[in-house]
Amino acid sequence: MTNITSTEPAFKPGTAMEANRKGAREAEKNHVCRMQTTDGLSVKPFLGGTSLSVERACTEIAAFSAMVASLPVGPGTLVLDIGAGPCWVSDWLNKLRYRTVSLDICADMLRIGRRRMGAGSWVCAADMAAIPLRDESVDAAVCHAALHHAENWRQVLREVYRTLRPGGVFVLQEPGRGHSAQAESIAQMEQFGVLEQDLPPRMLARACRDAGFTRTIVRPVAELSHGLARILPPYPFAAKAPRLFLKKRIQRLLAETVEGLLNLCTPLHIVVAMKGLPYADSRRPETMVARFRDVRLPPSIAKSSRTPFSARIENTGLTRWLSDTSETTEGRVRLGVSLLDDNRRIAELDYLRIPLPRDIEPGESVDLTGELPPFTRSGKASLRLDMVSEGVCWFSEKGSRPAYADIVVQDP
Repeated sequence: MTNITSTEPAFKPGTAMEANRKGAREAEKNHVCRMQTTDGLSVKPFLGGTSLSVERACTEIAAFSAMVASLPVGPGTLVLDIGAGPCWVSDWLNKLRYRTVSLDICADMLRIGRRRMGAGSWVCAADMAAIPLRDESVDAAVCHAALHHAENWRQVLREVYRTLRPGGVFVLQEPGRGHSAQAESIAQMEQFGVLEQDLPPRMLARACRDAGFTRTIVRPVAELSHGLARILPPYPFAAKAPRLFLKKRIQRLLAETVEGLLNLCTPLHIVVAMKGLPYADSRRPETMVARFRDVRLPPSIAKSSRTPFSARIENTGLTRWLSDTSETTEGRVRLGVSLLDDNRRIAELDYLRIPLPRDIEPGESVDLTGELPPFTRSGKASLRLDMVSEGVCWFSEKGSRPAYADIVVQDP
């Protein structure tokens, strides 16, 4: 059976699957049974079986890249894959260390996907217009060329909005105007009885706003902006970091100009729909800047004693610092204290870690306290204080300036 058996994500009890168009819906459920071979499904988007189109493979890979580039969330977050089919998008997201729920109406497709991803994968055979998940239970959702098969696709948008947490995004890639009249689409409808329809990107964007999404963006698949136009909220702290503010504004203006020109000529787009204000977090950070406002250490201590200290640290970057990332430590932000040698090189990188008491939003400050372990030798001791996103990076690697402190260690 291809239903999720884990306690996560939480399912909404009593959800019923209802069909607005029984023929097309049943055709989707039995799609695999009518195929001559399923070899191509197990290796999608690469070539296998009767799938010999290099151009299509390149297009699907480019679309996947553009969709992931538009996700503000990072590894460890839960992503709902709508109309997952053989789950190749979920599989690739798993390889990027996202957690996924793969939803499709065709149980046979999901069996292929489960063999591909492994027995522990979360898959669910259900109608995308009646998603059996509780409200606000996923961090993001993606849909790669599946929504145009649904007759009641506007209801799908409302369901996705319901399941997204505040700040979540829904990224879609659908065939645009003229798709249903193409020879391949006509052949699919005649052979398998599935529904093929046109979903132009700007019509999709309007429908997403009608479903409740607060903001939508249409982006070309050609990623010539190299991530500089990543979907992030306006930066409200210009007075605290004016150079960073100006640099980001110029980068995004150039990237948006390039994307605007590409939108005029490229036939392939993605739609990004946002539920509230999405912030990058420390699992997949944008700008990581910590400003040490007040570091308090005694000027001298006894060699065998533990030393209390405190520090006030301000988040002046574009990234939410997470204090807890649930299933994994990746992306959990802590204050890292390193011990330096006489040449002020790092002698002990992980001398001390201090956790955050809560998530720290951009512009917020936090007061941290801790105790330094006893020093093993007397004399001058030099410390470096830097924030670290566990498993991701030290903030100094991204341009943030660490703080330094010297104390004298005396024999008792």
